[in-house]
Amino acid sequence: MSDRLKYNLLLGAVLLTAVVVFTTGVRWGLPTRATDEFLFGSRTPWTGKEILALAPAWNDATRGADVDANPLVKSRQPIVLNATDADRAEIVRRYRLFSYQPDEMITFRALSGMNPGAGKLDPRLYQYGGLWVYPVGALLKIASIFHVVTLTPDLAFYLDHPEEFGNFYVVARLYSAAWGVIGGWTVYWLGRRATGSAWLGIVGAVCFTFMPVVVNMAHEAKPHLPGAVLLLLACAAASKYVETGRRAWWIGTGALCGAALGMVLSSLWAFAVIPVMAFARPGTWSERGRVMTLSTLVGVLVYCLTNPYVPFNAIFHPDMLRSNVGNSTAMYGVSVGGVMNAFGLISTAGGVGVVLFGLVGWVVWIMRRRKERELAPQVVGFVLLAPALLTAAQFVALAAGKPAEYARFAIVPVTVLLIGMLVLAKVLRNVRVAMALLVASQVFLGLLYVAAFVADAQPETSRLRAARVIVNEVHGTLRISAEPAPYVLPPVNLFDRPLVLDPTSPDVLLKPDTLLQAPIGWANKSFEVVKRSQDALPAR
Repeated sequence: MSDRLKYNLLLGAVLLTAVVVFTTGVRWGLPTRATDEFLFGSRTPWTGKEILALAPAWNDATRGADVDANPLVKSRQPIVLNATDADRAEIVRRYRLFSYQPDEMITFRALSGMNPGAGKLDPRLYQYGGLWVYPVGALLKIASIFHVVTLTPDLAFYLDHPEEFGNFYVVARLYSAAWGVIGGWTVYWLGRRATGSAWLGIVGAVCFTFMPVVVNMAHEAKPHLPGAVLLLLACAAASKYVETGRRAWWIGTGALCGAALGMVLSSLWAFAVIPVMAFARPGTWSERGRVMTLSTLVGVLVYCLTNPYVPFNAIFHPDMLRSNVGNSTAMYGVSVGGVMNAFGLISTAGGVGVVLFGLVGWVVWIMRRRKERELAPQVVGFVLLAPALLTAAQFVALAAGKPAEYARFAIVPVTVLLIGMLVLAKVLRNVRVAMALLVASQVFLGLLYVAAFVADAQPETSRLRAARVIVNEVHGTLRISAEPAPYVLPPVNLFDRPLVLDPTSPDVLLKPDTLLQAPIGWANKSFEVVKRSQDALPAR
């Protein structure tokens, strides 16, 4: 067997493993009627039509798809959340339709406001790009043709059959997972080019597949993993242009940069690849400027084609654009105090070993002199550093006070650190044993996340288990720090006790499971009940 065939077979095995890892537990945390037992107690659960008649409308065509059409008035005073049937119906609607991941629903909110037959294709969601929203919609349509999902404009149907709506999440998660598999191949390619070793490229693909943030994001219906993979593909195309000078590669680089931004707004720094690519290639200044300009224009064109309503609304409906973008930017504030939290989150995202070995590897890589025949590794390093450093700088600037899930924005930096780790293994042969142990630990970390997803893909999920504890141990007023939804609170009785929103004195606290700990994600969160008084509890 030739070496090439051997490595191709090994790579195929790794990618097949990625498929298994990313799809195992994919049905975690889906909406179910099993919550009715707790939400309604001994009362007859409401039908979908009854819920729609009671609950306030949530789809306002004048707002961004992720903007609450019926927000609570901000107050430092406690607010009773279940005082009326309308309040209760709004809460029940969340438990019938939302998953355990708080941001997954906004994709379907965006799709629900679109009507292709009537020419209404504005998703009203722009931080998640058209390259995410439109393909998810197309995949749902294809899945409906094969009777995998049921598509109907009747929201009452999904309220009566939340398991049917849960299939939407599965389709969108599989789209994200597919990009994760492509990411495994991309890391193999980059690792092989950076080290000159197909074997180390395969090691990189394995580590990427089991990287905690990658395993987590491959199981969520969100565009951050696809956007990161497109950025890495842009780096690969840019390195090919620097080596060959072929026009197709700078066109491809620009298109991939535009596609990365067209997938998710946080991939903006993909465009940093273009000037590095243009000026790393030998040539005249005018030639470099022309390549940079034209490649950037290709990227902008691809973005506009996949997100046509962004430039349209920027001119004709700026309020719509401000509504959506403003809702996202309100959650992030620049601060110089987030350095330590950022390092902790990056270590959580990639694994401490990858981060530490990767940092050393990049220092060695930058300081080590390279001969002319080793152009390929130099080029890969050039094009990877620019977007990685800019993404990391933004990550640090916004990291103050952020929870573990914020680590989803660190996919590119930790992947670039992974490439540095591979370079270190190539340069310093005496670290091979340490590398083997690191790969084993990386697999272990990834499997912890898989186990968490599997646990919440069972009929008896973490939230339902916690709900049974609350029923047995908690009586009287229930004080919480966020509006009730399946991702922050187990289903609780909405009729027999006051449910009070009290941000100043929350009684329900979330605490990650100590055995199956998956801090970046929302799966398998246990809820510990801690009573502060006879009628109030802290639960997790």
